[in-house]
Amino acid sequence: MRFWTEIVVTPSARLRILLVVPVERRREIARQLHPLNAHLVFQDPSSPTEEATKEDEIFQVAILPATLTDTAWWKLWGSLGLLDQRPAMLVYAREATFQLWSGVLESGGYDVIVEPFSDAEIRNAVLQAAQSFEERLSNGV
Repeated sequence: MRFWTEIVVTPSARLRILLVVPVERRREIARQLHPLNAHLVFQDPSSPTEEATKEDEIFQVAILPATLTDTAWWKLWGSLGLLDQRPAMLVYAREATFQLWSGVLESGGYDVIVEPFSDAEIRNAVLQAAQSFEERLSNGV
């Protein structure tokens, strides 16, 4: 049984994004990211699973909430971190404390984005994270 919903914004999309986002926010975030022509895979934050990461699919970017329980957080973070081509991980939160930001970076994440984010803010964060992913791949890291 799959616990995630796939929304294909365009069939020829190259950029793949895993989003751990509540159901009520999915439409808005899909709208915000639509200009990127990305392939969006949504996962429920109340029961994140490794299903999306078991299909040998490459995600350039993963967008994760800071509000996951410790167990769910480390389980999902660990499964993403073990991928051959680990996505650039963006964590979203209501506020970006130094502790959160430094914890995300120390754990191998890309950045923290603060809610509510504008269309331009989320698109820029995703594009910069995707660029970081591509640079890491081209450098063999």
